[in-house]
Amino acid sequence: MNNIFHRLMRAVAACAACAALWGGAPVRAAGEHASGTVGVDLRDPMFWLIAFSLLGAVAMGLVLALVHSQRLRLRQRRSELLRVRRERSKLSALLNAIPDPVYFKDANGAYEGCNPAFERCTGLLEAQLLGRRDDQVEHRPAWSDALAGAGGATQRTLAWVTQPDGERACLDVAQALVFDEGLCLGQIGVARDVTALREVTTKLHRAVTVFEHCGEGIMMMDADLLIRDVNPALSAITGYACDELLGTMPNYLQLGEQGAELLKELWADVGAKGKWSGELVDRHKDGSCVPLWVTIVSVPAPEHGGEPHYLAVLTDISRIKQTEAELLHQKLHDRLTGLPNLALLRDRIERQVGLAQRDQTRVAVLYVDLDGFREVNDIAGHAAGDAVLKAAAARFVNVVRASDSVARVGADEFVIVLSGLVDEETAMRLGERLIDAMREPIFDGASDISKRFNLGASIGLALFPTDGVTVDDLLRNSEAAMVRAKVHARNSVQAYRPELTQAVKQRFELTHALRHANEAAQFRLEYQPQVRLSDGALIGAEALLRWRHPTRGPISPLEFIPLAEETGLIIPIGRWVLETACAQAARWQGVAGKPQQVAVNVSARQLRQADFIQTVDFILAETGCPAHALELEVTESLLLEDAEGAIELLGALKSRGVRVAIDDFGTGYSSLSYLRRMPVNTLKIDRSFVSELGQDANVAAIARTVIVLARSLHLDVLAEGVETAEQAAWLQREGCDWAQGWYYGRPMPAEDFVVIPQVLPAGPKLAVVKRLQLA
Repeated sequence: MNNIFHRLMRAVAACAACAALWGGAPVRAAGEHASGTVGVDLRDPMFWLIAFSLLGAVAMGLVLALVHSQRLRLRQRRSELLRVRRERSKLSALLNAIPDPVYFKDANGAYEGCNPAFERCTGLLEAQLLGRRDDQVEHRPAWSDALAGAGGATQRTLAWVTQPDGERACLDVAQALVFDEGLCLGQIGVARDVTALREVTTKLHRAVTVFEHCGEGIMMMDADLLIRDVNPALSAITGYACDELLGTMPNYLQLGEQGAELLKELWADVGAKGKWSGELVDRHKDGSCVPLWVTIVSVPAPEHGGEPHYLAVLTDISRIKQTEAELLHQKLHDRLTGLPNLALLRDRIERQVGLAQRDQTRVAVLYVDLDGFREVNDIAGHAAGDAVLKAAAARFVNVVRASDSVARVGADEFVIVLSGLVDEETAMRLGERLIDAMREPIFDGASDISKRFNLGASIGLALFPTDGVTVDDLLRNSEAAMVRAKVHARNSVQAYRPELTQAVKQRFELTHALRHANEAAQFRLEYQPQVRLSDGALIGAEALLRWRHPTRGPISPLEFIPLAEETGLIIPIGRWVLETACAQAARWQGVAGKPQQVAVNVSARQLRQADFIQTVDFILAETGCPAHALELEVTESLLLEDAEGAIELLGALKSRGVRVAIDDFGTGYSSLSYLRRMPVNTLKIDRSFVSELGQDANVAAIARTVIVLARSLHLDVLAEGVETAEQAAWLQREGCDWAQGWYYGRPMPAEDFVVIPQVLPAGPKLAVVKRLQLA
């Protein structure tokens, strides 16, 4: 300021001097020199007037200059403020337009501002946040402590928040401290909603996990069908490493491995539907073929103008193919013998018939049934039966040609199919060789010699086209011929004849009628008297089953009983007979002139039932029949099939008081060693011996021997089929205890039961050693 003042005074003095000179006034200074130079008279008032006028003018000019300068500065300041205001408006508009939440805090952590996105995210208005720290906010943000200890570096945090609408959102929050010349001015934070990105990332992670660990092979191919990516499962399927596959074309899409038509159809479906699925064959690295189930999907290009690519999913179906083959083999082959079953046999016969029609040749079908196989199962068990079946199958296969077929179609039934130049004579000779193959005993592998079995074979033959033109005709007719061989000439070959068809039809119809008869109560019991030969007294009756068909009339037991045995219907029928007979015996107890004991025939199938003893106990208790009033008749052949089991079974019956009789004694092969141990009460002489007593001395000798044997074993003897007085007298003389037959009465219904006393002709009589004692 001093410098300016001095400059100003000098300027004023100079101006005053100039004014004096200009006005003509003498101007002298106090120190005027003698040389006479002009000077300024400072004592002159005019001088000072002029000086101060000039000074005022200068001051005014300075003031005006200062005012002008200040106006310029104010204008510049206003322009700067306007620019700053515009910048702040732009910044505010930018923050408001940013869709991501943004906030500002001061150095103390108090909010200085935020954008609307932050308000929407947190549900707090800016006015509620200004001047407050996070700990003063009602709902403290999850990321608020992320900057602690960050040391000034930008900190990123993933935080889950609950938005005002209740939806959960994942925010990627970036926070940083703001410094100016080392001084912390505050902090700024920007959050981004990455919920959708997180979901996509999660799905991508799952997809990568599935891609890496999926058991199916997956490959990505470009538009040129070159492999761009594969998963480990595909390497396991093909045998190639991932690096070996990349950039190559897959084998299963090459013409060398697939047919042109298949590939054409494949790409046509991919082009039309965007997807194809089917079975293809790939080449493994070791050269083997791998069956695959392939799904190829066309994936559109991710951007406009790009090329599509292809996704292929490959499943190795080798095991499935193997399992299918095994299942098909099991479906078409017998599990035990490995031979074709009936389904495969029918197909082979049909194909052979087609070839025979074309070539004008014949087809022979031989139906084989093993004789005696049922006894193997019953006596030695099913394990031995299985061994016998496998051995028989092997023998049949060894007999026939490789072009012929051997199939197992039933438990012990086989079918052999011959084709080509074959006639009845040739087929009969083959049947004989099949029978010869069964002549050697079959050994089931056990050390016991009793495990060797002698079986035969009954064979029926039918020829195409003479005996049938369809598969069903050939099988049905060959079976009919086999049944004829089984019935009339076991261990032989019988050719089909037309009359056999009618017999088979009748057998089928009878079987159906037999099943219906048991349900429709068409059976009834008749009772034939059993008398004491010594005095003709009634001692009992045998219950005999009768069947009267509503249209066919009476059917002989000799016709339907064997059929019931074969079909298993004898079990329910036999139980009905036992229940009915026991109920009738209970009603007859204590009634004069009525049997006090009823004999009932039981079949082998009934006795083999595990609950037979319990069944007898239940029936006796249910009907009120005394045990001593029931006699069960069994065949001697049954007792010898399983002697020890029979002894135990009959012992259980005898312990209950039930009587046991051996029916048709002498017609089979008896074992005296077992007979003496059998807990039986009565031997029944078969009617075949009684009918020839007066005609054949040998028959009389056999009957006499049976009577003597019974006496030796302390058993009662009953003769069946006594029709004449002479037969009755002979039996009485020989010491027979009881008799039954038409001489004493025919079988009759229970309500008509009556016995007419018979008087025997006079003659020598043997002393009666023992008599039946009835309770």
